[in-house]
Order: sequence, then C-alpha cells, then structure tokens
Amino acid sequence: MIRSADSGRRRRRQNISRLLLMLGVSVALGMLAVGGYILYDLRKDAWRQSERASDNLILALTRDITRTINVYDLSLRGARDVWSEPGIDQVSPKIRAMALFDRAASAEYLGSMLITDAQGNVVADSTSIVPHTLNLAKREHFLVHTRDANGGLFISRPLLGRLRNDPMIAITRRLDNADGSFAGIVVGALELTYFSDLFSKLDVGPKGAVTLFREDGHIMMRVPFHEGDLDRDLSQNTSFQAYLKAPHGHLTGIASTDGVERFYTFHRVGNLPLILSVGVAVDDVFASWWPKAISIGSAMLVLSATTIALCLLFRREIQRRMMAEEAIVKAAKQLSVIASHDGLTGILNRRSFDLALKEEWRRAIRGETPIALLMLDADCFKTYNDHYGHPAGDAVLVAIAKCIESGVRRPRDTAARYGGEEFVVLLPDSELTGAITIAETILNAVAGLNIRHPWSPTGYVSISIGVAVLRPGVDEPESLLLSQADAALYDAKRLGRNRLSTFSGPQLPKVFPEAGFLVAAEPYE
Repeated sequence: MIRSADSGRRRRRQNISRLLLMLGVSVALGMLAVGGYILYDLRKDAWRQSERASDNLILALTRDITRTINVYDLSLRGARDVWSEPGIDQVSPKIRAMALFDRAASAEYLGSMLITDAQGNVVADSTSIVPHTLNLAKREHFLVHTRDANGGLFISRPLLGRLRNDPMIAITRRLDNADGSFAGIVVGALELTYFSDLFSKLDVGPKGAVTLFREDGHIMMRVPFHEGDLDRDLSQNTSFQAYLKAPHGHLTGIASTDGVERFYTFHRVGNLPLILSVGVAVDDVFASWWPKAISIGSAMLVLSATTIALCLLFRREIQRRMMAEEAIVKAAKQLSVIASHDGLTGILNRRSFDLALKEEWRRAIRGETPIALLMLDADCFKTYNDHYGHPAGDAVLVAIAKCIESGVRRPRDTAARYGGEEFVVLLPDSELTGAITIAETILNAVAGLNIRHPWSPTGYVSISIGVAVLRPGVDEPESLLLSQADAALYDAKRLGRNRLSTFSGPQLPKVFPEAGFLVAAEPYE
C-alpha cells in the first residue's frame, strides 16, 4: 500500500514535470506568436503610413497640375475671345498681339502661344509681332479639332517645339466662325520641365517613381527621367489598365520600365485627360520596418530560449514544491470551510447565509418565484446558559443545529447560525404551506430532544420560529424578508414561545402529546 502510494506520487510528479516542460514550450511559442503579431502589425502600419503619405502627395500634385493647366487654359480662352471680336484684324499687329497674348506673359512654363487659320497656318504668335511661317495642319492637336466641334480643351502627346526644339505638350482649343464652322485653333506650349521640376522636388524613396500619363496610355513625364520613357505607350500594361477602371486607387505591381516592384497610388487629374501615378518601391516601404523586425525578432527568440531553459533548470525544484503546494491547497480548503461555517454547530455562518440570501433573492426576482425564510430562536436560552454553564449551552445549540439540518433536505435550502442562539433557514421556491411544514418538523424535532429546562414555560428546551414568504419585486431589498421573519418570530415569542408564527399572523396553540407542552397550529384567517 505504501509503495503503491509512493508510486502514484512519483507518477504525479513526472506528469507535473512533463506538464511544466510543455507549459514552458507553450509560453515560448506564445511569445514568438505575440512577437510575430507585433511585427506583422508594424509591417501593416508601415504600409498604411506609405499609403497615407502617397494619398496626400498625389492630391497635392493633382491640384497643382490642375491649377497650372487651368491658368494656361484661361490664357487660351482669352486669346480665343479676343480673336473672335469684330475688327480685330484691322488693328495694328502690335496692339493685336498685346490684346491676344497679354495673359500669357505671367505663365512661367508656358512657351509660345499661336493662333492658326482653318488650314493650319500660324496667323498670330505670342513671341513675334510678325508670326513665323508655320503650318500645324498635320499635328495631332490640330487634327482632333477638325474632327470634333465639341472637343473642348485638348492636351497633346509630348513633342518637340518647332521654334525652340524643346520637349513640350500642346494645350489647344478650337476656334469657330460665326456660323460654327472650323476657323482654326489657339495653342499654347507647356514645357515638360514644369512636370520634371515639380516631380523632382518629391521624396518617394531611392527607387520611387512619379509618372504622368495621358488617358490613352502615353507617358507625358516620368521621374526618374529616361529619354526612352517619354511618349512611351503603356496602354496595354496591366497596371495602366487598372488605372482606367477607377478615378483613384492603389495597386502593387512590377514596373515594365525598370522591373522594380512598387506600391502605386493613382489619381485622375481633375477633369483633364491625365492620370498621375506615384510609385513607392516595396523595399523602400519596409526599409524602416526591417531593423525593428530584426531587433524584436531577436529579442523574442532570446526570451523564448531563456524561458525553455529556465523551465528545464527549475524542473526538479518545481517537483519538490508540488508537495508543499498540495499541503497549502488542502489547508486553504480547510480555511475555506472554517470561513464559511460556524465553528460550534458546523452549519453555515452568518456571512455564508447573507451571500446565499442575496443570490436566491436575485434568482427569485428573475424567475418570479416565492422565497421563504424561517427565523428560529432558542427559548429562554440565556437563563439556561447562565445556570448550566457555557459548555452545556453549547451542547444545546449543537443539538438544535442538528435538528434544523435534519429538517432541511433540498440541495438549495440553506440552514445557518444567525448569531448567538438564533438560527435561520432559507427555502427558495417555497410557498407558505411548505415552509410551515418544515418549521413544524424542526419544532417537533427540538421538542423531541426532551432536554430539561426548568426556567422555560414548557420545562424543556424549545424554540420559537418566525415564518415569512415573499415574491420579491425588482426594487425590494432582501432585508424586507428578514424583517418580516423577525416580526413573525417576535409574535411567536410574545404568544408564549415553543411555537411558530407567520408574518400574516400568529398560530393557534395545540398540545404536543409526547412532551406535554404547546406547539404551533394552523394560522389565523
């Protein structure tokens, strides 16, 4: 038997040892999981920050480009309006040039502004009073207006200016005769250095790129700039096809121009036929994340390894302490019993009763069920205690407690010592009839003890019981039930003791045949 017990303890220690090791591994894995989650969240945060920065950047760029082109368009409209004035061809060339092109003088990146006739011949030039001999009839920005009377503002593909041979784009509007027929175009040259200067000021990372497309897929400008990228057609590119599906958005892709994987933010430029794309290299997005990942990941690995090592190191020590912990648990259970039970009678104490009453009171309110309370008091106990001494009085209280316990049978019924010679019995979900039955059982059991008590009206140890039953309301405190049971107990004492009384009224006495004294009868109506 002893060997069997020792073997069982040894197995338990081995199991605990294995459990400890498993726990250490679990904790280590948990730390690694937490570290992984932190790194993942930091990675997402770096991505979100890049996304917000790109959104703010592209909004600022689109507003600047829209504002600049609108200013140039204002110059075109002004020249068109002046050209349509009657008699403008009658004024001197100098005055006519001032009237036509005065608004263009303040535009920093605006090149020459020209007006052509219906055949494409230049008839007015902002750079010269006598216009240069040029014909734009074969130019894209001329042909588009001959085909479409409602084309509005048109932006050409990148081209080289015929006068200065600088890369530029043409911004044009159509001129109409009085009858609505085609009369020519007014065209302004916007130098591509405007876009390169604007984009070069931005910080999009070492491998970032800013690209301006026309909506047909031709590159208008790209930074970093490469000669071969200008006017390159990317209309069939997968990323560009995605740009056409929404006015703005994000995507990740590998650039066909340089093979770098980038996170792209794209946005249409106002109402213009232009699309702006800001691409940040994925490596640049996570450039600040990698040092954090390395440091946090290394720390988590070290902590996890240390945790496992400590588990192995203290494995034997924990095994030794398990026996001590078992003793502590056992003592704690004993203390719990002592804290919840009366030290003399062994039944529940006042504190445990108060907790049970609160719980059953809430349950009765929820279920709208009755709850009964018996309040019991040993009759003339002080006199008995003073005459026979405290040991004899304690023996009487223990005997009464056993009678009470024998009368309480349901699992949820609660018997407790309330204080001194007072006891209580809590009967959840009990009507008055059932409560009186239990009270009579306890009353008769105490009377049946036949403990002599010369100073009691009955000549023997007896008890008085107050019975109260309530269906508690939401706003009613549990103290209401206590006060009613106490009032009923007072009635039982006042009417001669050794009886029970309900809160609704006292009981009529009847003779208990075995002991020859009075016990409770039916309540008054």
